[in-house]
Amino acid sequence: MQLFAPTIYKNFKCIADKCQHNCCIGWEIDVDQPTLEKYKFHPKIMQKISLDGTPHFVLGERDRCPFLQKDNLCEIIKHYGEDALCQICRDHPRFYNEFDSRTEVGLGLTCEAAARLILDNDFELEIIEETDEPSAENEDETEFFEYRKAIFSKNPAEFKHLLPEITVSELAEILKGLERLDSAWDKVLEGLVNRHEDLIETDLTTAQATRIFHYFVFRYLHRYDVDFCLLCTAIIFSIGGDIYETARAFSSEIEYSDQNIEALIEQVLE
Repeated sequence: MQLFAPTIYKNFKCIADKCQHNCCIGWEIDVDQPTLEKYKFHPKIMQKISLDGTPHFVLGERDRCPFLQKDNLCEIIKHYGEDALCQICRDHPRFYNEFDSRTEVGLGLTCEAAARLILDNDFELEIIEETDEPSAENEDETEFFEYRKAIFSKNPAEFKHLLPEITVSELAEILKGLERLDSAWDKVLEGLVNRHEDLIETDLTTAQATRIFHYFVFRYLHRYDVDFCLLCTAIIFSIGGDIYETARAFSSEIEYSDQNIEALIEQVLE
């Protein structure tokens, strides 16, 4: 089995206490069963885990992980090493797409360090690992990879005809009705309510627009159509501002909520 990743993947490094949007703050952190079994030998850790429903860390003040120290470094890593982290903490901000014939891994845009890599580098895939695990031939997947490869060769402006007929202000009203992670997103959306230009007028000809578009294509094209990938790109660049922060904030608010993704597709694209 081959493991594919964008070429930027090997350059990713968590910036830890330098991060302005720490992933250990504001997120529910579930503990997988194998890690929970290990934690049972560490009473101090178990004291801060709730077993109600899916096991998870009990967040503290300002929704901070109970093991996030005042210096914004992880107490578990400090005392037990990175191998002691639960699965979600080891993986973040990585995501995996599993196919019969290969596995793909990428970096999520919600991480500010990953966002900079994604926005500053052209998209290209490479094989980063090969295992003895057998892969299955799949003609449909082969056809899909060829189709996706063709889209990777284009910029989003070539697909503008797929954007819905909607103004930026109308889109803002829809986004305001979605599930919210961070109240700061409200201020971003409020800044769009008097923007009456059509979304299709958004400039998608830049290199950074192409890189963001390719990110969404890589992450979602096997699940959603091109118009969804284009819509996400257009929303980010219609908002503008610090594009690194805008992309990160959009990702946090939309990508990590299946409910928000489905609502966006239903209310805007269907």
